[in-house]
Amino acid sequence: MKEHFAPRHLQLDAGESLFFHTKAGSALISTSGTLLVTGTPRWLGEQVFRASTALEPGQSHTVVQSGWITVTAQHGGAACVLDTAWAKAPGRTGNVLLRYFSGMTRGVRAWLGRVEAI
Repeated sequence: MKEHFAPRHLQLDAGESLFFHTKAGSALISTSGTLLVTGTPRWLGEQVFRASTALEPGQSHTVVQSGWITVTAQHGGAACVLDTAWAKAPGRTGNVLLRYFSGMTRGVRAWLGRVEAI
């Protein structure tokens, strides 16, 4: 049986926090407001450490380790969480984008090769 994951949309008021479980490889995308993402607890030496990342609108963060993360809205905001199944299977749109950008890379390399030859 295949698991199908739907994106989760989070809406937070200023100062509100949400504590939830997510898998490694999931993407958290800030759609509005400033968000503070605090990762899962890890050991650093003999102390527990939790890395934090601030996200402005339009920025994304990839979860490194499965576990419980905290999302805090500093000025109110919204986010979308895409689970790992979406990252592993980009679908038709993702494949089109991959082909487009790989074609751009080849074009830029060819152009740079001509510029260096001059």
